[in-house]
Amino acid sequence: MKTYDEVVGFDYTNAEEWQSFVRNQILPLHKSISKVVKLRKSLEELLSNDLSDLIRNSTNIKQILLGGVDENGDYKPNSLARIYKEFLGVSINTKEWVSLSKQPGIDAAEYIKCNFTDTPFLQFVKDIKEIVDRLLYLAEIDEEEVKDDEIEDILENPGKIVNELKDIYTRLIGISANHSYYTFFTINTRCIPRYYIEQAYPKLKYKFEKVAEFLGLEPKFIPDIKEGEIKRNYTLWGHKENGFADLLYRLNEIIWRHFSERSFDNPYFFREKLKLLYGLPDLKEKYTEKVERSLGSWKLDNLTIPNEEPVNFHEWDVEYYLEVKNALIVRYYNTYSDRYYKKIDRRIELPLFEVMDKMAPALFVGLVNLEVKGNDLVYDGNYLRRI
Repeated sequence: MKTYDEVVGFDYTNAEEWQSFVRNQILPLHKSISKVVKLRKSLEELLSNDLSDLIRNSTNIKQILLGGVDENGDYKPNSLARIYKEFLGVSINTKEWVSLSKQPGIDAAEYIKCNFTDTPFLQFVKDIKEIVDRLLYLAEIDEEEVKDDEIEDILENPGKIVNELKDIYTRLIGISANHSYYTFFTINTRCIPRYYIEQAYPKLKYKFEKVAEFLGLEPKFIPDIKEGEIKRNYTLWGHKENGFADLLYRLNEIIWRHFSERSFDNPYFFREKLKLLYGLPDLKEKYTEKVERSLGSWKLDNLTIPNEEPVNFHEWDVEYYLEVKNALIVRYYNTYSDRYYKKIDRRIELPLFEVMDKMAPALFVGLVNLEVKGNDLVYDGNYLRRI
């Protein structure tokens, strides 16, 4: 098995290097997002009342509300006004504006009101900011305040919003597990036997407790056996809720959901609304393809059970609950059944450590997921493909 000591390019046992990651990559993202949030608030304060003088006298405000609107009141592709509407939720009824403007003797500016809506992008930014705020707090790094003149600069040059949005997306891509070994490390440690993570990252053998403390790792499942070394090696370690690793892992999940091309039920899904987003990669799909290639023909199916048919954990794409007693898995079952899924509930005798050994490579790269609920292990064999 290859180790990652030379690959990752940073000392994962050094808390100061993780702190530098937050300072160099998370903090600038926080600043970029905070700038957009403050811009939206400033626009709402500016445009909530009478718009007539602003639309008549301010070319910049007119660009924000009407830039790129055609003679029918429709937004042209990638028009500036559409960007402000789709991303920041700031808009006027452009068709009403055009209709009123065509009538002799009517001053359209007297009748127009500004609308403010919560867009998928604003919800996305809110969710990102909540996690980023916590990461900064855990890393003991102060936020950078967005100055008023930075907002004024955008208001005076409305087209700069495009660069601000691109900056956010560039930073998000850089932080994703596709490009950041810091984030990749959180996938590796989501729920994994201790011996396997120590094989992949040999420095952990000597500093495991130290790393677990500052990243927020904790035992999730401890085998009920007496042998100390085996108990230690096969204890499943994972993320403490709202610990550093958990927050960075969840940040990556949000990024992946937002960049997904196919998740129509995704609360952030609006790629088809704005051509500016075309060409952004489906990060989750690209990551999945890469780790599937790295694992080759890996599968958990067909584990040997004496005198019984093989267990096929991928027969149906649902979660399997694995009931463990001592060093055996004695039952596996699912909790969901309709006309598309088959109800499964089987008594078995399957060696726990053999299953962990087989699961470990896919758990390490996040191709499958393992959780602990009560006394059961919950195995999701279709984790990365689930949107």
